[in-house]
Amino acid sequence: MIPVAGRPQVLMLRDTDEVRRVLHDMRVSAGGIDIMDKKALFRVVRVKGLDVRAANILKQEMLARGGEVATSREVYEMGGSDAGCLIMGTLVQYERLLPKLRQQPFGLRALADALETVLRHHDAHTPVCHPGLDLRRGPLIMGALNVTPDSFSDPGDFFDHETAVKGARRMVDEGADIVDVGGESTRPGSDRTPLEEELRRVLPVVEALAPNIAAPLSVDTYRHEVAAKALERGAFMINDVTALRGDSEMVAVVRDAGCPVVLMHMLGEPKTMQENPVYENVVEDLYSFFAERLTWAVDQGVEERNLIIDPGIGFGKTLAHNLALIRHLQTFRSLGRPVLLGASRKRFIGAVLGLPEPKDRVIGTVATSVIAAMQDVDIVRVHDVAENAQAIAIARAVFPCHDNEPHG
Repeated sequence: MIPVAGRPQVLMLRDTDEVRRVLHDMRVSAGGIDIMDKKALFRVVRVKGLDVRAANILKQEMLARGGEVATSREVYEMGGSDAGCLIMGTLVQYERLLPKLRQQPFGLRALADALETVLRHHDAHTPVCHPGLDLRRGPLIMGALNVTPDSFSDPGDFFDHETAVKGARRMVDEGADIVDVGGESTRPGSDRTPLEEELRRVLPVVEALAPNIAAPLSVDTYRHEVAAKALERGAFMINDVTALRGDSEMVAVVRDAGCPVVLMHMLGEPKTMQENPVYENVVEDLYSFFAERLTWAVDQGVEERNLIIDPGIGFGKTLAHNLALIRHLQTFRSLGRPVLLGASRKRFIGAVLGLPEPKDRVIGTVATSVIAAMQDVDIVRVHDVAENAQAIAIARAVFPCHDNEPHG
């Protein structure tokens, strides 16, 4: 039966701007909009490792403000050393909760600060980033330029220097905002490329492109020698598949250069990463991994605004792991850093669609880019620029970016 009385309609509202537009269209007064905009947005936040006494207080305080907290069994039994909680409430209920938590013991003052931070990060339209990356019109498109003979997706297509230069220019013409140059294949099972060979492949391309194309250059490398020489020749950013773990001197290079750097998650190394990868919970495990890596990098002197995270689709993940990460991309925004998705032509797309040939996976890749845009991912790394640029343009027409200044 079609509901008639009052024409009730369930609305899916993504952020306060959208809530305010709906309230304005309903002819609510300006004062009423200011009072009610945050009442329409519901947020669920998971916290772990709380003192059981803190968890008990948290539950009671949130219940008193009309919200809810689901707790692990240890809270009721008052046993064990820590507990987990799932906090559920509107943004207004969180605003009323935080001052009260700051008056409480057992670690709740620190929890209040952490909750305020992750909620602000999650709802920020644009994370603070290096001024050379305008994320307000994202997701930006990073074109993958593999100057290797053995890439999984396009083996040898850009191995020739002249072809690589032409390929990069074509990517920019088709809408690439960044061109990512890589001189070593990190496909599953691949062997390492000698340093001198990686330099021979990458540096001439960087030298030819840096002054001559209207897009910044990224270099896909985990070696500090390659990064340093590429940055000297005009590269703008570094894309490190080891998240600064593969070369102990890399962190000093990116710190001193003041350049953006992508921290990608990889389980193990390319040679062995797909040999039975196991996680307790892949989304939670990667969230903890990035929290640790970001803190470490900042402690080493890297500016927080220069750090970008990439869940590393296909790098030590099963089909189920990859799908779960793509489904929950937005959760990583709580870390307050730009998120990059590199799903282009990956094996999981072939597994879902029954397409063994990477170059046949363009439509599947486009689908991941649209999903990324809908989850406010900041950068997508793709091989087929024109197709993904068109798809993202449609996604952004439906879900427009906000041209406000980045939030801190």
